[in-house]
Amino acid sequence: MKRIARLISIALLSIVLFYSCDSSDNTTDPNPNPDPGGEPTEATTTLINTLSIPWELTWGPDDFLWVTERSGKISRINPDTGAQDEILVINEVAQVQESGLLGMVHHPDFDTNPFVYAVYTYEGTGGLLEKLVRFTYNDNNTLTNETTLLDGIPANSTHNGSRLIITADQKLVMTTGDAGDTSLSQNMNSLAGKILRFNLDGSIPNDNPITGSYIYSYGHRNPQGLTLHPNGMIYSSEHGPSNDDEINRIEIGKNYGWPNIQGVIDTPNEEAFANTTQTVESIYNWTPTIAPSDLVFYTQTRIPQWTNKLIMTVLKNQQIVALTLNNDGTAITNEEIFFNGAFGRLRDIAVSPTGRVFIATNGNSYGDTSNTHRIIEINRIESQ
Repeated sequence: MKRIARLISIALLSIVLFYSCDSSDNTTDPNPNPDPGGEPTEATTTLINTLSIPWELTWGPDDFLWVTERSGKISRINPDTGAQDEILVINEVAQVQESGLLGMVHHPDFDTNPFVYAVYTYEGTGGLLEKLVRFTYNDNNTLTNETTLLDGIPANSTHNGSRLIITADQKLVMTTGDAGDTSLSQNMNSLAGKILRFNLDGSIPNDNPITGSYIYSYGHRNPQGLTLHPNGMIYSSEHGPSNDDEINRIEIGKNYGWPNIQGVIDTPNEEAFANTTQTVESIYNWTPTIAPSDLVFYTQTRIPQWTNKLIMTVLKNQQIVALTLNNDGTAITNEEIFFNGAFGRLRDIAVSPTGRVFIATNGNSYGDTSNTHRIIEINRIESQ
């Protein structure tokens, strides 16, 4: 009997020890931010690590993270637990190299107009094309009623732009790349290599610079970042060829020079071209290139080192860059680098209204198509 009693005691002790320890190999806390207002214990937290090439990451009006994956999937992700809820797969999406389901943005009055706008590439006559669409979000947590606002935009396996924002005056702004054809950026009969501007119903605003045209600015190569300053200025990050990645301050009706001008105007040929066009120089450049991706203007104080700066994710150089603007927003006066090489290629950045920062990764090398890409929360900046 004593031996039986001893075995029972050992079994009970084993049960207690089992439930008091983490039996999983997953070191990520399943609820990493139970108190978002408190001081985090770690500088960063991996929220989810099972995505396949996330492209757009945005904070939704429902206080969830919304993410597109290039294969055609849209999901909602709980920002505290990492639970992923797939709400749509777009079967028409054609994913070839860098193409696929790309940009996404929510209607600013989502409670009344539960619309989600997205950009994706599809197989058209003669090859890839790009379209801007709108979905309706329903109470059963699905996206339905796909409505095409504009299609037939030139696309390719690379250089598709596709970032979306909505301005304070409720205009939808979209970037397009040159689709691998440098002649299209200066061609005003093509929507490639442009920044486009729409009313939220997809129509052309009356105050666009060219009557009857979506074109807002032109002469772009592959702008993949787009953000608003609180004063209404629009800034874009743009991929150069092997030189002159750019930050541009977007002005209505202006020409940003590609392919005739790369970066600043500093050669006789570029000066000659600028003299005959309304060309605007970039306000910052990188040579060699770093592959800039998404861009936000961080107004909050949760990460004080980034307050009132442009914050940009970087693909090739695998870093976050903080850029300080001068007082009138016409020049960048300082560049700081954070998390250099810490997470691999960084595709996108999202910020909550309280200043929580999340980044989407795209693997450790170009062309990494594994299903192990991550969303990481930046809780704080440690000493540099």
